[in-house]
Amino acid sequence: MIWWTQMPDPDRQDDDEISALDLGSDLEDPLDELSDDGPSVEGFSNDKSDTLAQDQVRRAVRKYGEDGITVSEIMEVTDLARNTVDKHLARLRQLREVYRQKRDKQTHFYYPNGKPLHSFGKKRIEDGETILDIQLAKGKNDDLYFHLTEKRFSLMEGETTEGAVIFPISSLDEVFQKMQEFAEEVEK
Repeated sequence: MIWWTQMPDPDRQDDDEISALDLGSDLEDPLDELSDDGPSVEGFSNDKSDTLAQDQVRRAVRKYGEDGITVSEIMEVTDLARNTVDKHLARLRQLREVYRQKRDKQTHFYYPNGKPLHSFGKKRIEDGETILDIQLAKGKNDDLYFHLTEKRFSLMEGETTEGAVIFPISSLDEVFQKMQEFAEEVEK
């Protein structure tokens, strides 16, 4: 799987170092604050508390992680303990909702998955409750990649992402050829 992030502007001169928290994000978040206005984790059963804490970590990465966010920064915006943040980041990585990059020996930055940062637009295929969003975006070394996201729609939850795949545009013909071969094998 190939992922990419926006590279820092080499022409920008920083007098003071800026935290990822100061940079913000253009991702929409239904809650403005992650800890003050959101539901409290205290007073809930362990399962509900765990779910709420994981949601706080998920929203922190989505809101502040476009340029990367550290565990300490997530702790700061969620008021959760380090072991709780670590546990939920590990789970979100397993679910492929976030990914991690190592910057030095001990520092890891977390980023939200599922949104190409340099997209040329989006095409959409809707078939009942199933939605396919197709994007063409620049990735590593300015190579072009297709980003296909499968979503479901329900009145209760709205659109929810079910999965995604990213592949280089150079593999497009081979991907379609393999899909056609597979479809022909199944139809026999």
